[in-house]
Amino acid sequence: MEQKNNSDQVLNTVRSIVYHLNHVNWVKMTQKMMALPINNVKLLDDITNIIFDRALKRQNYTHIYAQMCARLINDSKFNNLIATDTEITFQKVLLKKCHDVFYSNYQEELNKLKDTMKNDNMVPKKCLSVVLNNFLFDFQKRSICNCRFIGELFKNGAFPEKYILKCIGDLGKEKNDNNYELQMHCLCIILQSVGLILSKTSYDLNKKINKLVSSMENHGMSSTLKCLIKKLKIMNSKGWMDEEPVKFAGTNYNAYRDLPPHMQMVYRVRSKKIMSDWAYDESHDHRLNVVNNYKIEVRSNIPPKL
Repeated sequence: MEQKNNSDQVLNTVRSIVYHLNHVNWVKMTQKMMALPINNVKLLDDITNIIFDRALKRQNYTHIYAQMCARLINDSKFNNLIATDTEITFQKVLLKKCHDVFYSNYQEELNKLKDTMKNDNMVPKKCLSVVLNNFLFDFQKRSICNCRFIGELFKNGAFPEKYILKCIGDLGKEKNDNNYELQMHCLCIILQSVGLILSKTSYDLNKKINKLVSSMENHGMSSTLKCLIKKLKIMNSKGWMDEEPVKFAGTNYNAYRDLPPHMQMVYRVRSKKIMSDWAYDESHDHRLNVVNNYKIEVRSNIPPKL
């Protein structure tokens, strides 16, 4: 009981730190975090969850959270808090959370939502579009903010180069699905953050940027994404000296309901398309069941051969 009370006190302190973190106090707050008594794996995981979730929600302060995390990782005493298990460190726990969000599958998450809605009879069908709008907004915002956080961690030496190159490579793969545009946005966000550092290595940034520029010929691409790609092209041509934050429409809003009407329309159109696909699938499944039941009934009425 005493250990639980101590853990609760530590977690409350962590919440207070990360909720009030800003450009002025982040060094002082980081030192306060380093002084916390963390003595078990679950507590470390809970603390990392609080930091990570807050970093993705406060998108305008992502770089501040990344700086704090880098300090914590570079402090050997804090990073290796769990003396009983040297394999578990704050850095590994944090990178695992970044990895899980980065590789979260859009279609799988959408299917889970579909199953939940199908099994939840308490949710009226007319609310389905609202649920879908919130899902689309939250998934997109979390994915983009996670990529921004990953890029900032790399800039601060807290995200290994081999992992950032793998992220860039995986985002650069062409996929024929409804989430390809979000994938390209995430790639632009990461390249914006890490371009200056990678330009000083053997990594061929020109090839990646040129591929993005050629993709602008896609007539279905949004004007927002085209602007991001043009910015990256200019920054690359200037040696990444004019670095500036890349803004993605929608990430400065905390919820779908806060969006202005013209931005909400984008999500409503996608939601209607998803609902249409679901309705078609249900109709197809129903027709298939009717046919199969008919075949079974016909077979059951056929007299046995003598």
